[in-house]
Amino acid sequence: MSALKELTHTMWKNRRIIVAGGTSGFGLVLAKHLLAAGSLVLIVGRSSAGVRAALAACEGPAGRTDQPNGKMYGLSADLGQAGEGGRVVAECVRLLGGVDDLFFCIGRSGRGLMLQTNVAELRAFLEDNLISAVEISQAVAHEETARRGHFVYIGSLAGKLVTPFMGPYCIAKSALAAFVAALRLEIAPGGAHVLLVSTGPIARNHDDPRSSDVPQSRYQSDVKKNGLPASAAAPGGSAKLRPLDPDRLAIAVLTACRRKQSELVVPRAAGLLAGLIEWFPGLGRRLLARAANRRE
Repeated sequence: MSALKELTHTMWKNRRIIVAGGTSGFGLVLAKHLLAAGSLVLIVGRSSAGVRAALAACEGPAGRTDQPNGKMYGLSADLGQAGEGGRVVAECVRLLGGVDDLFFCIGRSGRGLMLQTNVAELRAFLEDNLISAVEISQAVAHEETARRGHFVYIGSLAGKLVTPFMGPYCIAKSALAAFVAALRLEIAPGGAHVLLVSTGPIARNHDDPRSSDVPQSRYQSDVKKNGLPASAAAPGGSAKLRPLDPDRLAIAVLTACRRKQSELVVPRAAGLLAGLIEWFPGLGRRLLARAANRRE
């Protein structure tokens, strides 16, 4: 392990952490890194079966979900439902004795056209990407702020760059980004750290319980339903983006926490383009359109 990775991992030893959406995908990768660093981790997923599969994926040779000084627990909850965020936090306090940090890794992507998206469909995007973050953040805020903990939210480049065929998802992730910014204004003065991670598509590890859930197949029904070009089903939609290595990204996220960064954008070029759009909207959007059209 490099000196940077070792230093980053050391700070997480014995931390009591909730990883919402930690049963698959990048949330599970983060949970594994935190477990390896000696954290006490509670992973939260929507289904009991998903929680059991994630715990099984984290088992060592002896069938144990613990590492030296670290241990993993699981809980099923639908954080979009009233009362569930508070229940998760209360269960974490019961199991671990408190909560030091929250990693929010819940979200749902999709493909569609705004002029064909009805209110119910847009509401579903908001519930999956924004509403599920609200109650658990409120429930944990007092204790985490008192402990100067970390609030980490895994967003998307879709919250910074609006690209073709991803309008509803972009709206939902932009709303999450605004929520995180508002939360930072309220709790950062008390010493807590709030980090928004905006990334492109993330590859799945081979040992992920949902590794067979290939992005192209996930979005095929959206593409067919809305009459979109086949390229819209690819990771990143119309934008040509290579899926990110989840383990490298996990180290980058934990390093950003150590440095108390307010935002991490990966790939970095996307962050520069988003900044260019803010300062020079016409030029920035022309460059974004050119990048999106390369896939066609």
